[in-house]
Formats: sequence, structure tokens, C-alpha cells
Amino acid sequence: MDSKLKSMCMQYAWSKVIRQIGWLLLGWLAVMTLCAFGAWDYTICQHEQGYDMACLREQYAKPVGKWPQPVIDKGVVWQELAPVPNRLSSSLSAKAKLGERLFFETALSLDGQISCGSCHRPEYAFADPRTVSVGVLGRKGERNSQSLVHLGLMTNQVQFFWDGRAKSLSEQVLLPLTNPNEMAISLDSIDWRLQEVGYLPKFRQVFGQQVQAITIEQFSQAVVAYLQSLTPAQTSFDTVLLGDVSAFDDQQLLGLHLFRTKARCMNCHFGQAMSDGKLHNLNQTLAGSAFADFGAYAITGNSADFGKFKTPSLRNLAQSKPWFHHGRFTNLEGVVEMYNQAMPERLPKSAPPLARQNHKDALIVPLGLTRQERKAVVAFLLTL
Repeated sequence: MDSKLKSMCMQYAWSKVIRQIGWLLLGWLAVMTLCAFGAWDYTICQHEQGYDMACLREQYAKPVGKWPQPVIDKGVVWQELAPVPNRLSSSLSAKAKLGERLFFETALSLDGQISCGSCHRPEYAFADPRTVSVGVLGRKGERNSQSLVHLGLMTNQVQFFWDGRAKSLSEQVLLPLTNPNEMAISLDSIDWRLQEVGYLPKFRQVFGQQVQAITIEQFSQAVVAYLQSLTPAQTSFDTVLLGDVSAFDDQQLLGLHLFRTKARCMNCHFGQAMSDGKLHNLNQTLAGSAFADFGAYAITGNSADFGKFKTPSLRNLAQSKPWFHHGRFTNLEGVVEMYNQAMPERLPKSAPPLARQNHKDALIVPLGLTRQERKAVVAFLLTL
């Protein structure tokens, strides 16, 4: 073999070695990237025929901190899922008991027929089963009433209402009183309205015998104390979180795993309350229709807030339907499919130009869930 041919053979051999090393490095980088972003967990306990449920049970029989890592996008600050406290072991303070009475007091409305509890009904997870809530004199509101059942789990949140317009729970308590479509009274009338139905002695028991007039601050403090006492009822999901995975059947367990991984739900729904408390655009403005609602944009005027609404808690989800701010979703399978398709939006010609800009949250991407997987996610959601 002459020297030129020998050199060519050596170059060819080395090029193959380098290519193989390159492919190995690329493979290693791919694995590390998948692990870093949590997507590696997609394949845990999977085989060609589907999911190995015995394997998943083994994974989720471990303490929560050792469960398969959730898929969380870069920059998302999240908390691990956690059980809610047992409501049977808690008792209301005197102030919260007063707040409870005030929450259901109809004397605080223009027609004497509406209370906070009219639109936040305990049997519906303190939400409203109607598409939109109805206030004094039969006046319809513009949105479905959000569930309040999680407020005791999120005492540090700073945005309230669907559009985040209230910055404290005290502010949220007062705004419905003056809303013409809700309770339609003035804050100055709280004192005489409550004194007229015998509340002064009750306020003295809580705030002291020196009380001569019921103040807005005292009223607000009492109702806030009650709202902060609200926590969801424990469910089979809490039993699993506390270490008993047998509380879930196979479909529910698969749904939990998908919720954490392939369905990407924990980018927004995490912690005890299963909500990040933030505002996101999910392409649900209904722009161009009679039901158009532009969310936080209507409050701030900032185009970056167009279509943003607050993430609801998923706790006691089955009791709180209909879902979303517009109350137009009553079928959970349909909701999951909308997320699966990355919330497609078909705008009519009458939609304003701002609605045609891409405001959808970057966290919303196609999921590729199969029919079996979507059913499993729904089965899990119904355990919350």
C-alpha cells in the first residue's frame, strides 16, 4: 500500500471514530436536556403496549418528594403538591364566626335578597353553578364566580378576582358590595344596615364593648377571617399524598403521573391549592362575540395583559363547575382536549386588531395526549 492510500485509509478511519464520538456526545446531551426539563419522566414505567401500572404504583408509593419529577418549564417557580389540612380538626375563631354570618347576610344588598353566599355556595366549593352570577334585582354579572374554597391555603397571594384587580383579600371583600350588578350598596350604609338587623352586640363581642358604630374595617376584618379559614375537603388525592397509593385505581394513578409530566399541568397548578395565583392568557377572550372579555387588559390598559385571567385552584374541581371565567365549559373531557390542542382560537372578523396578536401564554403548547391518556387525566382531576 503506497503512503497516499495509507493516509486516506487513516483519515477515513478517524472520521468514523469522530462521528461515533459526536453521536455519543449528542445522545448524552439529549439525555441531560430531557432530564433537566423533566421530560425524561415521560418514559418512566412505559413499554410498547402502554404503561406498566405496577411500576407506577411502586414509584408513587414513595414519599411525595421522591415521586417522578414533574415537567416544569425554565423560569417557573413552583412548589410540590401537598395535602390539605383536615377540616374536622379546626374550629373558627370568634371573629371568623362573625365573618361567616356576614358572608351569608342578605341585609347587605340593595333588595335584601343577595349575600356573598348567593354566588359563592358552599355545596359548590364556594363557587356558582350558573354560567354567570346573578345579583340584585336579577341583574346578571359578566363572569362565573370563582371558587373560594382554597383561600385558607393561599394567604400570601396578591391578586384577586379573575382579572387580578383587587390586591388584597380585604379589597376583594368590599368591591362586590358596591358593584351595581352584585349587591349595589354604598360602603357608608354598612353600619346602619347591620345595626338594623341586630349586629352591634355581635361586633362588641369580637371588637370590644366600646364599639358604637360598625366600621368598614371591622366588617372587612371579620369576613377576611372567615374566608381565610376556608380549606377544601380532603379527598382520595390527599390520601395518596399522605402515603396510601391504594386510594387510587390504575386510571387515576396514570392521570396523576400524566398531570405531573406529559400534560405539563404543574407549570401552573401546584402546591396545596394547585394554583400559582398568577394571570395567564389561554385564548379565552371570546373576542368578537357578545361575551368578549379581555381580562386584566380592561383594568391596566397594558396590551401585555390582554386576555390574562387568574389561575383557578383545582381543589374540589368536580363541585365547582362550570369552569373558566366565562363559565361556558361544563365538560371536563372537552377542557382537557382544549389544552391538548394548545387552546386553539378561531376569531370572527369582528374581533378587534389587538385580539389578532399572539398573546397566548408560552406555557401552552400541544401535548400529544392519546385518548386513553386524556381519560386518565380527567379521572385524576375528579379526585381533587
